[in-house]
Amino acid sequence: MKIIIYLLVGLFSLSPGSSRGEVVERIVALVNNEVITLSELEEAGARFFYQVKESTLPSEREEKLKKAREEILNQLIENKLLEQEIKNRKVEVSDRDVDSAIEGIRKENRLNENELKMALAKEGMTYSVYRRHIREDLGKMRLVNREIRSKIVLKEEDLRKIYQENIKDYTDPLEVKVQQIFLPVPPGATDEQIKAIRKEAETLLERVRAGEDFTQLARAHSRGPGAKEGGVLGFFKEKELVPELEKAAFPLKVGEVSDLVQGPDGFHILRVLERKGGEPRAFAEVQNKIREAKLLEESEQKFKEWMKTLKDKAYIEIKL
Repeated sequence: MKIIIYLLVGLFSLSPGSSRGEVVERIVALVNNEVITLSELEEAGARFFYQVKESTLPSEREEKLKKAREEILNQLIENKLLEQEIKNRKVEVSDRDVDSAIEGIRKENRLNENELKMALAKEGMTYSVYRRHIREDLGKMRLVNREIRSKIVLKEEDLRKIYQENIKDYTDPLEVKVQQIFLPVPPGATDEQIKAIRKEAETLLERVRAGEDFTQLARAHSRGPGAKEGGVLGFFKEKELVPELEKAAFPLKVGEVSDLVQGPDGFHILRVLERKGGEPRAFAEVQNKIREAKLLEESEQKFKEWMKTLKDKAYIEIKL
């Protein structure tokens, strides 16, 4: 639900204002004993309406704008019902709460108090009006937390089930740190030349398996990337190496050396220095992340149900 996402994620964003023409004032909705005016609707949806106008064909524009106005009006009705519930349930927000929220917003946007006031002025809003909006938003958050989030119970067994069903989402991709000795085959090389290069590579592989230092052999004989660093190429994920090298490297354990590999450009001897990832993170490590995602999902669903109940009990008349 967009409203709950707005309440839980952000209260203020810096963006240029949208100019609009003069609006002939009239009532577009009644919500119990309160009204929503056309100017409120146009102000709330100004940027959205502008995007619709810019992104649709003239033949579709009026229909799309009509739907956009209905969507924004529905959000305004839901906000009005929330405001009324705040009053009815006497939800209190202190000055300290408002100060703390604004401080967090300033830090997030890297603004001092004067810069924030200047940004608000560009939006056509005074600091006192902004504080009132923050107070209202905090009240809505508090109301939603009290009526919805606090009543959601998530059992560990349910979280573990989500973990098991989505185990791939909690598994870091396998990466291997590869070291190589590479002998290139020049373009247009004859069969004899290729045989000679292969023989040299096979001899180097025998020396590695006999216990000679791989790094020193790479520095002395490799003619590929990283030779000066002992043939160390770094970490690779799946699909980042050519197929011949990937097939040879990924099954290797740390310290193991491959057979001789013929790639598109020459002969490789590979050694794996490190392996990381490829195994799911422990449940305890991702439990809070799973809980928050499930809590948000449940909150959005419960919010829709709760808002429907509020609407069913309210007197709402749309005059759009």
